[in-house]
Amino acid sequence: MRIHASCLLVLAALCMSRAAFAQTTQPQTQSSRLVPPEPRDGEGTATSTVPILIYHAIRPYVEHDTPGVRRYIATPQTLDEELAWLKQEGYTSIGFDDLVSHITSGATLPPRPIILSFDDDWENQYRYGLPLLKKYGFTATFFIWVAVVGRTHHMTWDEIKELLAEGMQLGCHTYTHPYLTRIKKDEVLERELAGAKQDIEAHTGAKVTSLAYPFGQYNARVVAAAKAAGFTSARSTWPGVVHSEEGLFSLTGLLRTESAESLEDSLQKYMVLAQENQAVIANESVNTEPAPLHALDTDTKSVPQTFLAPLASDFWPDVGQLPLKSPPRQDSQ
Repeated sequence: MRIHASCLLVLAALCMSRAAFAQTTQPQTQSSRLVPPEPRDGEGTATSTVPILIYHAIRPYVEHDTPGVRRYIATPQTLDEELAWLKQEGYTSIGFDDLVSHITSGATLPPRPIILSFDDDWENQYRYGLPLLKKYGFTATFFIWVAVVGRTHHMTWDEIKELLAEGMQLGCHTYTHPYLTRIKKDEVLERELAGAKQDIEAHTGAKVTSLAYPFGQYNARVVAAAKAAGFTSARSTWPGVVHSEEGLFSLTGLLRTESAESLEDSLQKYMVLAQENQAVIANESVNTEPAPLHALDTDTKSVPQTFLAPLASDFWPDVGQLPLKSPPRQDSQ
């Protein structure tokens, strides 16, 4: 009897182990990832094709950089080459307010408009990025992560004000760079959005109207809070180049890092996709109503797909990656 009971326990353990092994070997679906709602860009009214480039750290590689960290770095040489190419190809930098005005009221844009944006107020953006922008006559929007301003490896408020003096624009990257979709208390969400916006404006005197979602994460509640805070546009990290009035709070962009394909190849790929699929979207909109902005979160059972979704893996950053560290400041050595 004891032997029989022991056999049963062994069999039960084997079955449980097999089930656990089967679960761990099943391919993970997108529902297990943090995925924001599909962008509304490219559908609806007043569509406009304007590439938005997204940069993070601008610095040379250092020996201890991990592959994950390097996914967020564009070296000064690479930024120099990309800006030189944009200049050669006749691109003109514009701001997010210019894009909003064009889409909502028909304001004129230059023939080849492009938006350059830098996230997280890294000091190396000031040290390396600003001189290169001035060299080629471009402006950019710098999205400020308020809580780290003045800390090691981040810009000071004086440096941020110098960006303004050089013709750059400022956007908001929240107060503490959280996953906005995980915030449960309304007052905390308000502090991250409205509070951060007000702090930037108080320190710099600039009017801040654009937002960059930390980790590219947002949902319907976050969008509503962003609008209530006074923002007129918000940028995620979905890849794409087509924008619309319905998508002003889910603006797409192209992440630029050292590990990404060349800027020329990336722009050509997404421009071609936009041209090929805008007709598809137009045909679909004749027979179907636009889907509402989905309030998706971590328990999403299915992830809506956009016409650019098959290429999302090319640019989607590893959410949860720790912030980058730049080399020590010259003035601290």
